[in-house]
Amino acid sequence: MKKQVLRLALAAALATLAVPAAAQQTRLIIPAPPGGGTDGFFRTVAVAAEKKLGSPLVVMNVGGAGGSIAMKQMIRSTPDGSTLAAVWSSPVTAVPHTLKDSYGPDDFTAIIQISSAPYVFCVRPEFPARTGPELIEALRKNPGKYSYGNDGIGGTGQLASERIFRAKNVSVLSIPFKGAGDTLNNFLGGHVDIYVGSILPVRPHVEAGKVFCPLVSSAERAASLPDSSSLADIGIPGEQTLLWRGIIGPKGLPSEVVAKLQAAFIDAAEQPDVQKFVKDSGEQVVIRTGTELDRMVRDEYRALGEVAASLGLARQ
Repeated sequence: MKKQVLRLALAAALATLAVPAAAQQTRLIIPAPPGGGTDGFFRTVAVAAEKKLGSPLVVMNVGGAGGSIAMKQMIRSTPDGSTLAAVWSSPVTAVPHTLKDSYGPDDFTAIIQISSAPYVFCVRPEFPARTGPELIEALRKNPGKYSYGNDGIGGTGQLASERIFRAKNVSVLSIPFKGAGDTLNNFLGGHVDIYVGSILPVRPHVEAGKVFCPLVSSAERAASLPDSSSLADIGIPGEQTLLWRGIIGPKGLPSEVVAKLQAAFIDAAEQPDVQKFVKDSGEQVVIRTGTELDRMVRDEYRALGEVAASLGLARQ
């Protein structure tokens, strides 16, 4: 009896090894702790994508080092579609510039972008600006007087801000915090003059009339904040930096695996639960794949790298 059980167990194990990776479960690594907006977004997307993919998507949270720990874990995985990373822009195009043991666009496969939103620049009612041009003018007249809170040294919020400020030749003091929530609390408490971060945490205060957002970091105005000036409104649409979310995989993923994953996540983005989550977050569904996505990632990586270098943050 024991021999028969052992034979059956061995046969089952061999059968499992013989199943193609695409038919097995896929690890979806999220470079953030559970419970935040990024985690909630990708868990919603994963549930929707499983139906089209035909296999389970197992979410794993791997936080730390600005998302780079998860990125490196994914990069080192076998390129068969069994391990993916569900990312926002910072671990992909900003954080790598400050790491000694770093990575870049040549080290992974950009599969699909799913959503996008600008960073917002918000002020309290006493600040002497309500529009983007007024904000830039106030900063220009008072070099070094004002401070802005952001998501950490070398994070996308800081690099996106400096990209704009340098293009307009204004000087603003950068104060790094541990994330959008921490930045917002310090901004509301009067410890910094300008909030720079995602729309979601600050939107209730905007709707209550306690906070104004003169500027967004996108070339065009944001649907969720239509009264906020865009970069086109201040004459620098080419300096756009967005908070985007998407799926990436190891370098060398077979084209048929990439195509299957893209189809599954495009289908997921069309599902009502995902659409509602994106809208409630102040974002919008934006699908990019292939060469268009690869070009966007590389352009943003290069531009933020130049900003990091100018600030003395780039790795040596």
